[in-house]
Amino acid sequence: MHKRLASSLLVPLMALACDTGSSSGGGGDVAAALLGASQAVACPELVGRGSAVGVKYTAKARLNAKIGAFVQAAKDLRSAALSIEAEVSQACVKIGTDIGLREDQMIAQAGPGGKVKGACSVLSAEIDAILAGGIRIDATYDPPKCQVNASVKASCKGSCTVEVEPARIIAECTPAELSGTCEGTCGGSCEGTCNGQCKGECSAKDAQGNCVGECKGECSGTCSGTCHVSCEGSWKAPQCKGKVTPPSVDADCKASCDARAEISGSCTKPRLELKASESTAMVAKLIASASVHVPALLVAQFKFGKQAAGSIKVLVKLGNELSGELEGAGSRAVACVSAAASAVAEASVSINVSVKVSASVSGKVGTGS
Repeated sequence: MHKRLASSLLVPLMALACDTGSSSGGGGDVAAALLGASQAVACPELVGRGSAVGVKYTAKARLNAKIGAFVQAAKDLRSAALSIEAEVSQACVKIGTDIGLREDQMIAQAGPGGKVKGACSVLSAEIDAILAGGIRIDATYDPPKCQVNASVKASCKGSCTVEVEPARIIAECTPAELSGTCEGTCGGSCEGTCNGQCKGECSAKDAQGNCVGECKGECSGTCSGTCHVSCEGSWKAPQCKGKVTPPSVDADCKASCDARAEISGSCTKPRLELKASESTAMVAKLIASASVHVPALLVAQFKFGKQAAGSIKVLVKLGNELSGELEGAGSRAVACVSAAASAVAEASVSINVSVKVSASVSGKVGTGS
């Protein structure tokens, strides 16, 4: 069904947008490069080619899964922000060139989304000049259809299943049902070599009568195999025959995965029809070029200004929450969460700029408003 271009597409991504200057030039690129370099030093996984999921950031299993999913989501969001800025700015430059603007009139401005600001803002003003005198352009189009990246969603969620931590197994297991390697003195049966006193049959003893072999009974001493029931020391790889909380999917980790799947999803290209209330040579050039290049702006607005806007907000929220859960997690975890949260904030501002500025172009061409 054909639909009129609606301003309701423009759901604000978040109130993070800030103006870092409007002078032309490559200041925004330099600032972004410096910020990216500092984030790379703090957390190489955020900028490297490999996956940030499955990397050990901390010894805390549940927190480790959260951090990996969040860092990769931040990485994907940054990539999407750069991609959408490039696509939107390129579309504006092409339309501008077709209607007589020079490329040096559409150079990047400073700050997040600077390429889009530089190209689309100038183009928007030029369109106003072409449509002066009450000329109106109406647009009908089939909106883009976007779908999540199912493979990303499935593989990421698989990493969110967190095994029960050893401390929880020991705490929740009935002592008589607990076993594992005892780094200390075993006070129960030993599947392996018992070095100490054996209350039962011992396969080998030393000159002092201590057991140095397999103990069929209760071993009071060190156990080189699996110790059952009691350990005076620390358990290693503990197991429980009874009921202990099974592996679970971490909710925050899953939220990062859902955001990744939406951000990296694909969209169909909308079919666009433009019709002017009055025909002039410049209006004809504008319609011809806009018909080809405005669909890219509509995809950006629909995907990131509407469909994925909620996911971006979720990532901003997760970054703040994770920062408060890092006590005892270690410096590596702290550095990566901080760098990833910074990358999410930076990318969200850039995307917000790309959506809003491109809308000023598609809005003028599509509705004449």
